[in-house]
Amino acid sequence: APTLVVNDLHRDVVNLARVVAEARETLVEELESLPFHPDTLAEAQAMCREDPASMGRVIRAKWYFVSQWMGRSGNAGTDREFAGNLPVRWTATGGDSNTRYRSAVASLEAWQSILVRCNFTTLDCFEFLDKVKDVAGHGVYADPPWVADGLVYRHRPNAAEEREWHTRLRDAFMRFDRCRVVVRLGVHELVRELYPEREWDWRRTDSRTQGNNAKAEVLLIRSGQTPEGER
Repeated sequence: APTLVVNDLHRDVVNLARVVAEARETLVEELESLPFHPDTLAEAQAMCREDPASMGRVIRAKWYFVSQWMGRSGNAGTDREFAGNLPVRWTATGGDSNTRYRSAVASLEAWQSILVRCNFTTLDCFEFLDKVKDVAGHGVYADPPWVADGLVYRHRPNAAEEREWHTRLRDAFMRFDRCRVVVRLGVHELVRELYPEREWDWRRTDSRTQGNNAKAEVLLIRSGQTPEGER
């Protein structure tokens, strides 16, 4: 894509993406030398609970990266994202958490080539979607809070409004006829109701939990139109 617009209300995520785009080598140098140690994680969590304005953007990105990749997966964006113990594997199954952290650091080189091209915004998702033009060749990828499971996140509908919120989100997608839409969600009865297979292309897959258990998810695709001249 010649133009990428990335939106997230979670400013630590956006700050990390900006630092990867602008100062990856400095960030990687800081991250590679850190031991996979409980004190390292505890320091990162303590720093992330501080006011972001009290430290530089690279330092903030460093400690945020450590807090998420040395901590347990699935906590980002929740009330527990800056809490918890170091996940140490005591069996040979399920992978190794230190390897996971080192692989994430190594992946930043590939991420830089993408993120340096991004325009970043921190809008409400509905405000963002209202700005997207329904044009052939445009595309939207959305990763909203999952039904039920997503109630643990900081930016979420409350339980009483969950059906209404997800219905409103589906309706926002349905206005696109020419723009391609891809939505990632967990498999749930409400998802089946709102995104019927007669209207959406369902691509089923499994993600993995911290315990290496399969978690059913689906990519929901509403195909757009290819621009004239590219068909």
